[in-house]
This record gives sequence, C-alpha cells and structure tokens, in this order.
Amino acid sequence: MGHDITALVVAEPFDEAAAREWDVEGLPLGHGLRLVHISPAYASYQQRLRRVGALLDVPDDLPSIFPREAVLADLAASVTGRDPASFAVIMTDYFGGVGDQWACAFLDGARVPSVENINGALRALGVRPDAGLDEFDTVGLSRHHRTPDALDRYDLLD
Repeated sequence: MGHDITALVVAEPFDEAAAREWDVEGLPLGHGLRLVHISPAYASYQQRLRRVGALLDVPDDLPSIFPREAVLADLAASVTGRDPASFAVIMTDYFGGVGDQWACAFLDGARVPSVENINGALRALGVRPDAGLDEFDTVGLSRHHRTPDALDRYDLLD
C-alpha cells in the first residue's frame, strides 16, 4: 500500500470553527496533535485568496511541489489560536516501501533548522516515541495513507 500525503501537523487545542473557515479538518493523532490535510494547490489557492505574498522559510533542497506558502502559518495560527504557531509541513510519497518524505517544522513561527524528516519534525513538536516505535508510528501517521480526494477541487481553482 502507498503513502502519499501532504499535511500540516498542529498542536491542540484545535478550533473546529476556524477549520471550517479554512475548509480543512483536523484529524486527531494523539500526543496533543492534529493532522490537517492540504495539497500544493490548496496552499496556492489560499495564498492568493488571502493575499499573502510571503513564503515560508523552508530548506532549498525540498521538492518544488512542497508547499512553501506563508499562508500555511496563518492557517496553523487560526486553527490553534496561537500566533505565531508551532506546526510542521509534511509530505510523503511511498509505494511498496520505496519513496521519500519531506518535512519542515516551525516553533513559534521560526523554522527549526535541524529537522530533516517527519520524525524530526514530530520530535520538534514534542513527540517522544513509544517503546519500539518511531515518532511517525507513535502518532499514527501510518494510518493516513492518502490526501483526501476532496482536496482535488483545488487543482481546478489553482
């Protein structure tokens, strides 16, 4: 089975009303975190809609489709009620055990430069792995295989 997601990971509490305003859902991960599925087209659309021109401070070696729009920091702040927010942007592309993952974490709005992968991003957000598991499996990211098809509508709006 493949694993192909693009998402934010944000800390709770999570404001459901704010999430509806942003057209997202926050799926509980445990460890005080929520998974907010996004897509590159969603990020681009929200950036234009909300007239945000800036980009996130992400490493240069991330793939070109990795969401860089600064509006994602606004989204994280809105749904958590914390500004600046602490959050991670994550992306996976695996099939049959082959593929890659990318991540970038921000604490109180500032990028954590030591983050190199999703486990590192989750660690930066305070996740400590359960015995015999890494951070990815501790929070249950392995249960979330695909970005929901509902986000495909943003491909048409982008």
